[in-house]
Amino acid sequence: MKRITIAALLLSLGLSAEPVELQHEVAALWQQDDFAAAKVLLVDKVNRQTKDAWLLAALGRSELELGQASEAEELLARAIKIEADNARYQFWFGRASCDSAQQASMFSALGYAKRCRKAFEQAVSLAPAETGYLKALGKYYAQAPGIAGGDKEQALAIAARLEQQDPLQGQLLQLEVLFSAEDTAAAEQLINNSELLQSRPEPYFMRGIQLAQSRDYPAAMAEFSKASQQAVADDDGKRNRLLALYQLGRASVMAKAEYQQGIDALTEFLADGSLQDFNEWAQFRLSQLYLAQDQRHQAEAILIPLLDTTRDDNLKSEIKKIL
Repeated sequence: MKRITIAALLLSLGLSAEPVELQHEVAALWQQDDFAAAKVLLVDKVNRQTKDAWLLAALGRSELELGQASEAEELLARAIKIEADNARYQFWFGRASCDSAQQASMFSALGYAKRCRKAFEQAVSLAPAETGYLKALGKYYAQAPGIAGGDKEQALAIAARLEQQDPLQGQLLQLEVLFSAEDTAAAEQLINNSELLQSRPEPYFMRGIQLAQSRDYPAAMAEFSKASQQAVADDDGKRNRLLALYQLGRASVMAKAEYQQGIDALTEFLADGSLQDFNEWAQFRLSQLYLAQDQRHQAEAILIPLLDTTRDDNLKSEIKKIL
């Protein structure tokens, strides 16, 4: 018997096989984190008249991962208007709205934030077993101001629910809520009672942030150092370990102490290269540490090209004070 492929079946129905093939190609590129290539495949197929929810959402998600939050939100808003019961599209729209809120003016940010919360809530309602959606909603409740729907009690309730499905992620969310609420005693009790947390970078990182905010930089450095020593394989753990390296270097600058430790931390951070949003400031902090070590030549080798390439006006101003 002759096999009937998906493409042949679509053609027999008078439908183009291109969307199926395109979906496979885009999914493969996303797996490789090549969102720019995915955008190239999609962009010519989307216009103002497009009514295909998948095309709109796929291009929106690609734009989102490329840092184009405004474009992503517009495309994903169109996708969920067509297919409102798609949890994944709602989740991507929520992410795009949250990113837009961070980039918007104070007057516009609230509207974006409320759309973010609503989309995350809708994603959780549509797919309650999806831990990623629960985690995103819990983080929103934990981090957002009350006027935008932030609610520490709601965040803790989500954390308890999440812990039933993913004990580590539930405990990490609970820990974040407790530290953000400055309930240090409860946070420490949670860490002491959890073997899962004790092998993670996050507890040490969160302690370090709290200490740095109170300007106890030597103590913060000790915690960031512990965080950077935790071996983890998951993406969130790796990111938090790298952030600990960055914060260790920054705390060394602020403390005016342990310069070589700070240099080593920032050198390792920059060598990894995966957190591009922090890259320029990491270079600047590294140059400050070189100057503290009377290594002006190494500092200038970083600062001069950085001044030419950065678009961050605050960073430019700080560089000019040194050069």
